[in-house]
Amino acid sequence: MADYNGITRDALFLLAENRFRDSRSFYEEHKEALKQGVTVPLRQLAGILGPELQSLDPLMCTVPTKMVSRIRRDTRFTKDQSLYRDHMWIMFMRPKHEWENYPAFWFEVAPNRYSMGVGLYGHTPGLMQTYREQIRDHETAFRAAVREALASGAVPYGERYKRPQPGCPAGLEALYNCKDFGFIYESSRLEDLADETILGVIRDCYRQLAPTFRFLLAVSDDYFSKNAN
Repeated sequence: MADYNGITRDALFLLAENRFRDSRSFYEEHKEALKQGVTVPLRQLAGILGPELQSLDPLMCTVPTKMVSRIRRDTRFTKDQSLYRDHMWIMFMRPKHEWENYPAFWFEVAPNRYSMGVGLYGHTPGLMQTYREQIRDHETAFRAAVREALASGAVPYGERYKRPQPGCPAGLEALYNCKDFGFIYESSRLEDLADETILGVIRDCYRQLAPTFRFLLAVSDDYFSKNAN
């Protein structure tokens, strides 16, 4: 997949309309247009960028059909019974069923924006305890990773504990007291998606998020080394 076909505003509008109508007949009628307009270009991006990101994690999945979300939702375990999504994403990560609680890069498109970021896939309490230990033990490296991530225009996300967690280095409270953690970058410049401009945007952002990814990879490795059966 050496080429990227681009994602147009019309394709994203169709994705939104499909979600609004929530109709199997409408979806079947427009299935191929949705595939060619959104799914295939996302798989192309996955195929281009996945191998590049393996330099950060050689175990990262690079099979585009396994990296891109489906338009049809799995409604078995949710109260929301709508059949279709109005947003789709790529996950750049290890195979999730084999490597839960490892970090991921992601990229998402929606009718009015695109976004990307880095974070932990899974957030068990023990994993986040290890995350806090790593911040205490490698505070300088963590601060440097945070500065680089913020310079990309990304902002932190994650649910926080109401009570402060012990041992927090000064000034890191908002990032330390997390139940989950990551950085997200968002843009409304949908024209970026129309051609290979988006590849440059993603590469630039991921380059600045790479120190955070490496930090989180070390967190996961440490957590599983301590909890190996």
